[in-house]
Amino acid sequence: MCQSSMTSGNFSCCEPKNFVQDKVCNNFTVEVATEVTAVVLYATNPTDVIFASGFIKNLGTLPITVQFVKGADPVTGAGGTVVRVAVVPVGGAFTFTISRFDTIRAFAVGAAPETPAAGEFCITPRYAIS
Repeated sequence: MCQSSMTSGNFSCCEPKNFVQDKVCNNFTVEVATEVTAVVLYATNPTDVIFASGFIKNLGTLPITVQFVKGADPVTGAGGTVVRVAVVPVGGAFTFTISRFDTIRAFAVGAAPETPAAGEFCITPRYAIS
C-alpha cells in the first residue's frame, strides 16, 4: 500500500498514471432472447486494458441480462469468456465499475422484434496512456 507524503501530497511509492477517459451514452433495444444472438452494447480493442464505470437502465417491459466479456468477437459479440453478469429488472438500473473486459452484450428472455426490451446505457471508460 502506498503511503502519502505529507509535504507534497503525492504517493511516494506509486508511479503516477495518466489516463484518458471518454463518455458514451445511448438508448438501445434488444430484440433477441438468447446469449447466442446477444446485442453488442459496447466493444473495444481486446489488447487495451480499460477501467470503466457506468450504468444500464431498463426502460422496457422485460428483464435485460447484461454480460461483460473478454475475448468476444467485436462485431457479432459471440464467444469469449463472461467475466460478469447482471440482470436488470424492469424499471431498474445496474451500476458498474469493472476492468479487464472488451465487450458488453445484452439479451432479454422473451424479446422479439415486435416486443423488444429497451434501455439506456452509459459508460465512462478510462485507458492508460503509455
